[in-house]
Amino acid sequence: MTTSPTLARKLLPKLLLGSALLLSSGQAVSDGEGTLNLYLNGGYYWFDDQRLDGTPYFGFELEDRAGGGIGFGYNVTDRWALEGVYNYFSVNVQDTFEDVEVQNYHVDLLYQFAGRFCGNYDWQPYVVAGIGELRIDEDTYGYPFDWHRRQTMVNFGMGVKYRLHPRWQVRGDARGFQGVEESGLDAYVSMSIGYQWGEDPVAIYDRDGDGVYDDADECPQTPPGIDVDFRGCPIDTDGDGIPDYLDLCPNTPMGMAVNEDGCPREGYDPYEMSK
Repeated sequence: MTTSPTLARKLLPKLLLGSALLLSSGQAVSDGEGTLNLYLNGGYYWFDDQRLDGTPYFGFELEDRAGGGIGFGYNVTDRWALEGVYNYFSVNVQDTFEDVEVQNYHVDLLYQFAGRFCGNYDWQPYVVAGIGELRIDEDTYGYPFDWHRRQTMVNFGMGVKYRLHPRWQVRGDARGFQGVEESGLDAYVSMSIGYQWGEDPVAIYDRDGDGVYDDADECPQTPPGIDVDFRGCPIDTDGDGIPDYLDLCPNTPMGMAVNEDGCPREGYDPYEMSK
């Protein structure tokens, strides 16, 4: 089954808009400066109907096809990263029995957001742009009938990473590839799994921004702006198990049983107890 390039062009703005809404919904912990990322990706590629212009198959179209590849990245800062990506596709030329090899390789610049996103710090949205080449090869018949065609491609897109583990993450990515010589817009939507190494991915983070690094933080999901103790947990002045920012009776006598509001279970006046 083939999806038309026109449909791809219609889908891509929607995918990018969806990613933009994700970016505006919150933020996440950024990757550490100086860390390296290696990841494998797989996805579905939509080819523009002009992609074979300038080849022996001028006037034909490439079938949209699943494929994948490998990427390598370096986090220049905790927000900016450089990545190199190589993807491979074995693609049929529509209305023929011929297959061609398509290679897409590019260098990208990512901007990664940081902070709280979707209620926690494991999500990391990003925007990306880059440049590279799309190479189409046919070697069915051997020399001298082999040929290849290179096209410069500018890419742009958005995505989001999710941290499975301090060093492992998955990502979803929606990308557009604009041809330069032959024009036309391709689209690629992919999922990846990656591994990060370099700095200790736990010790360098303070996910909840309370001033206590994650490797020592016993309460790593403290809401923003809440005062914490040396353990990274919200202050509980009266020691009743209810942190002050939730405690309606912050001066409950020591040892007194309290309810979920931090007040004595029977016969209490929240106003009097808060004095």
